[in-house]
Amino acid sequence: MNLSLSCLLLISALLNPATALINADVCKCLPNDECWPKDEAWSQLNSTVNGRLIRSKPPASVCYPEESNYDPEACSRVFENWESSYWHADDPISIDSPPRYACHPIYPNGTSIHGDPTAGERGCGGDSYPVFVVNASSVSDVQAGVEFARRHSVKLNVKSTGHGRSSIPGSLSIWTHYFRGKEFHTNFVPQGANSSTNATSMAVTFGAGILDREAFEFAAEHDAVVVGGTDSTVGLVGWAGAGGHGYLTGGYGMGADSFLEVTVVTPSGEIVVANAYQHADLFWAIGGGGAGTWGVVVSLTVKAHPMPSTAMWSLSLTAQNGTTASEWYKVAAELFADIPRQRDLGLSGYQTLGGPPLVVTNAMFGYDMSREAVEKITGPLLQQLETQNSTAQVDSNIVMFPKWIDVFHQFNLTLPVGGATGGTTAARLLPDSSLTDTETFARVLENIGPSLDKPKDKFRSGRSISGTATGSSRKVDNALNPAWRDTAVHFIVSESWPHDTPSEVVDEAMAAMEQSAYQLRSIAPDSGAYINERGDFVPDWQKTLYGDNYSRLLAIKHKYDPESVQWCELCVGSDEWYEREDGRFCKQSWA
Repeated sequence: MNLSLSCLLLISALLNPATALINADVCKCLPNDECWPKDEAWSQLNSTVNGRLIRSKPPASVCYPEESNYDPEACSRVFENWESSYWHADDPISIDSPPRYACHPIYPNGTSIHGDPTAGERGCGGDSYPVFVVNASSVSDVQAGVEFARRHSVKLNVKSTGHGRSSIPGSLSIWTHYFRGKEFHTNFVPQGANSSTNATSMAVTFGAGILDREAFEFAAEHDAVVVGGTDSTVGLVGWAGAGGHGYLTGGYGMGADSFLEVTVVTPSGEIVVANAYQHADLFWAIGGGGAGTWGVVVSLTVKAHPMPSTAMWSLSLTAQNGTTASEWYKVAAELFADIPRQRDLGLSGYQTLGGPPLVVTNAMFGYDMSREAVEKITGPLLQQLETQNSTAQVDSNIVMFPKWIDVFHQFNLTLPVGGATGGTTAARLLPDSSLTDTETFARVLENIGPSLDKPKDKFRSGRSISGTATGSSRKVDNALNPAWRDTAVHFIVSESWPHDTPSEVVDEAMAAMEQSAYQLRSIAPDSGAYINERGDFVPDWQKTLYGDNYSRLLAIKHKYDPESVQWCELCVGSDEWYEREDGRFCKQSWA
């Protein structure tokens, strides 16, 4: 009796439904899969990119005796540089904050740099990193990598500096670190702009590998500024693509607001110059709709502005001896309640809360603003706080800088990296109304903030809070989360602990932080969170991170990346894929 092929497949499925399910799934290929590209294919890719394909190896693998590249001398250099963001940026796969069980450097006794005694026994977790890297030096290199990943159904990763979402396990990575071009334009005109339109602007074009520090310094050479982040090691493209807040954004607009033109290799491998006049939908999405999912950006042209003078007002409130936590947090709430007024008068900046002793510091900047103007703005709050001097010691100072670049040179912030600790965060974009109800806000601050006394558990370092009052309410037609336009302070609550912290202590800390995230949402229920600093607890992430823009963004994602060549966690369309128990990355049946 002859059976048709369809009958045979049906019988096979009935006898072995698990096999049928695997065969029915659309999945990305992993190194141990039959569909993973053969050596000949990788060799051909290497030839196409002129020998710039790298077989990746975690930089700390040189510390593990069982690894083929074991080298104690090289391991010493890894230890010396592990907390340097610049060092991680210069490595093709290393990132600033590797996962807890990734490949961390270990001492000869097997203990990790962070004190984990089981690290050596566990071995070098190379599975946490991309498998191959295209060290791209030209747009054609990027095209070759994108096309290879698409054709072979291999996960695609993009890394510039190593901040954020730039390490997808089992992937082919495109490293844009060496796209270092910089060009200043006195009168930039986007491609496709009608000559009759007033489209010219002072601008700078940067390659995708440029860091904030390099962008600031280059603009300063032309007596100009561009917006960028506060950490000098952050890559400009990934920072701005998610929205981007920093020193200057309160005065000149968010990072995404500064976009004039983007050159990008789309997931289909096409080179596209996107701006407001051509490929406007893609340009809109790249401007605030999250990095790492719209294609591989190779260059970015942003607005530049004349170099301003800068007034910096610093304020600190320190709890006096005998002050209760409730008393001090009421004073701290008064400071935050005044931020919307300061913003409307031209100040923007940063706040931090720490302790013990409980202290809040505030640094606000005014651009092209005189000392007298700052004193007039800050005077009412200082008079109010002076009536509370039995609760909090008030210290206030104004420093004038002839040029903004002098501010950057004085602070030049570089945050510690290297995954030295475990930790958790909760974050929310807080509108004016969340702050001006001082009674409620003081109560929330006390519940979620640092305590009056040191934690009793030796593993718990205590809470800290950072506030970022550098948002911009100016309306720009881009994909930035609309919640930013109504934000007074971007609020982040943090706690860290050593890597050897017992799991029950970690669970307790995580549960407490989840409750803090709930409290932040309770005072800003209609707001959202910043993609790049969203915290660990993001229910309804599509609404929280993208607001009402999500459905439009998803349509653009489907248009330019119908095969989901690019994927990143909590990026637009990411919920259309899932990780199975066997580690394979597969498309949802409904997608």
